[in-house]
Amino acid sequence: MNRRDFLGTGLGSVVAATAATGAAAPGAADAQPGPSDPATGDGVSSPADVKLHVKPVMTNILHSDLWEGPCRWASVPPETEKAQAEKRFAGWAKQMKEGGFGRRDDVEVLEPVHITFSEDFVLKPEQLDQLKPDLARADAYFIYPAGSSVAAFEIARYTGRPILLTGLGCRNVDIAAYTRNRGFEAIVPADGKELDGVLTLLRARKVFGQTRVLFPTDRGLPASCSVGSIWDLEGLEKRHGIVVTKISYRELAEEMDRTMADQAKAEAAGKLADQLLAGADRSFIDRKYVVRSAQFHQAVTSLMKRHGANAFTIECFEFCSSQLPDQWKIVPCLVHALLRDQQCASSCEADLGSLLGMRLLMSVSGKSCHQGNSDPRAQGTFRINHSAPALKMNGFDQPGLPYQLGRFVTGGWGTKVVIDFMNNQEKTLTVARVDPSATKLLVLRGELVGSSGWDQDLVGCSVEAVIKPPEGRSDEFLKKRLDYGNHLQWVYGDYAEPMRQLGELLGLEVDVIA
Repeated sequence: MNRRDFLGTGLGSVVAATAATGAAAPGAADAQPGPSDPATGDGVSSPADVKLHVKPVMTNILHSDLWEGPCRWASVPPETEKAQAEKRFAGWAKQMKEGGFGRRDDVEVLEPVHITFSEDFVLKPEQLDQLKPDLARADAYFIYPAGSSVAAFEIARYTGRPILLTGLGCRNVDIAAYTRNRGFEAIVPADGKELDGVLTLLRARKVFGQTRVLFPTDRGLPASCSVGSIWDLEGLEKRHGIVVTKISYRELAEEMDRTMADQAKAEAAGKLADQLLAGADRSFIDRKYVVRSAQFHQAVTSLMKRHGANAFTIECFEFCSSQLPDQWKIVPCLVHALLRDQQCASSCEADLGSLLGMRLLMSVSGKSCHQGNSDPRAQGTFRINHSAPALKMNGFDQPGLPYQLGRFVTGGWGTKVVIDFMNNQEKTLTVARVDPSATKLLVLRGELVGSSGWDQDLVGCSVEAVIKPPEGRSDEFLKKRLDYGNHLQWVYGDYAEPMRQLGELLGLEVDVIA
């Protein structure tokens, strides 16, 4: 594979391709291990596979007799009214199933339902029971509220799911106000374009709640260095449904030993290493160390599959002290890059606040991101510095960025990806982080004004982005980190407003600096 072809596919796609020869591809289950993924062949699926299930519901009033009055200025016989309503529903249902929501791949339209009621405006149990077949599956209900307003509220109360209505007309506004004040979700985008954004946010919330993190550790939390992580794992699961599975270093070592002893996996790791090296603009590391990093990636993804995980973190200082990285001649940097290009959140130093900020950014933007330490710099700027970028930072559906391969330690090993961030047309970016209590979200819209690490044989964390906050707000942002913690992650583009909306959908307090 030549470099141009490799950049077009990205790290994650190449790993998926090598799975056919025996390697485990990056990815993880939606919430539990799923059936074999035809793209990877290893039984592991990516958060990219998560779909938002939307159930369309039309409501209609069917009068029992013929009369006119204050809200019935044109009357037809009941049988005619019923036939007209059924015809309208049939056309609407066909439209929903064939082209609803713009044929989005990440939204599945469930079978539409027609709920009718008489002039008492009461939805009887048998009518609401039409929603039962998809009750456990539906994530939201898209309602065409003909006939009354109260029926839409009853659907929200019966299902406990968000209801969606398009257009800011009088009835939709009325429904939303009552439904929200009764403690249920009613979301009313102004038009189809805004609806598309709402669907993206609802899917992002679903992916967030299905995050399952694999965390190899013998120490647990707080970590030895990055103490600003989320520490209350029970509270995290209770509030957001996010599960962190801790495994011992012994289990990690046993899996790595099995991986290194597997000849088929060794061959697949060699193939991946060759593709990585062939695609690189330049390399400062020997092939054997890239192979070993690929084997570590195989071990990690195998463990993710075993434990139903779709995200990963490991504490670098604890891991280093175990001497396993020195024994295996690896660091976690390449694993983070490979997983992110498969849309799996993967963070350094057991930092769960960083990981969840990353999860939100990737879901909203459809792009991979860079994570790192944050430090003030001159002229109202700050840097984000870690050797943990990925290729798909222009979009998971776009060609990968040019990259180089570097070494992490002076001994020559420890594969890392290097990106020249300034060598990209987009310079606006969005930064985010979740606080240690998992109740607040910090969002910054800034400008990329510098980067370093490219074309240099540097060791350690040496892939840097330099960022300028909005004029006059640098100190404000830097001091906000005192409540949020150190590591930051960023994506190309302005996603400050959708991140604010998503944070509010998750019940988070959102601080936006834009």
